[in-house]
Amino acid sequence: MTGMQWFRAYAGIIDDDKLRLLAFEDRWHFVALCALKCSGLLDEPQGQLRDRKIAVKMGVQVRELEEISRRLNEVGLVDENLNPQKWNDLQYQSDNSTERVKKYREKQRCNGKQRLGNVSVTAQETDTETESKSPKGDRPSGDGLTIHHVFEGYQDLAKDLRLPVPRDFTPERRQLAKARISQRGLEDFQTVFGKCRESPFLRGENGRSPLTFDWLMQKRNFQKALEGNYDQ
Repeated sequence: MTGMQWFRAYAGIIDDDKLRLLAFEDRWHFVALCALKCSGLLDEPQGQLRDRKIAVKMGVQVRELEEISRRLNEVGLVDENLNPQKWNDLQYQSDNSTERVKKYREKQRCNGKQRLGNVSVTAQETDTETESKSPKGDRPSGDGLTIHHVFEGYQDLAKDLRLPVPRDFTPERRQLAKARISQRGLEDFQTVFGKCRESPFLRGENGRSPLTFDWLMQKRNFQKALEGNYDQ
């Protein structure tokens, strides 16, 4: 990502163990490197000219920049080229609530299929077809929604919102998803996922803890999200 005017910093930065290992000036150096990554400078070809530009921007000498790089790399905040670690997992060009909602609604308009996030759900599958494809207990609801649709839909949601993306579909998560689709259909999941995209509370803004799959799939939390308790 290049040419952005701002980057996202999370409230948890103040408790980040890696940052707390650093002296105060190096914490600022890391923030400065995030700004330079955002501007596109860190994506320029490697070489002395790039290093000189970075040093000038940070107000240090090139030799001092090498020491800064070593210290930040040592605690795992940057790679060997000064790029902040996991940058693409935390920063997105479409970091705009209005744009996210617009894209989400565009994705909902597709011919012949309904969607849960970015995941297509085909409602015409028969019981025989889905029984042969899915393990026992993973069969879809009447509208074609499966626990896999739910999990993949949440993964896409988390990516779009720059939240931690769950990796493993554990037995506990399968049970949660199975319990919810036994009670709710595709339309309700679409509603809840849409509210997650639009709710500052659920996105974890203003210092709040963002939602997780395990939290959202709890019966009480899913119901409250569906009914709009977190809309503001």
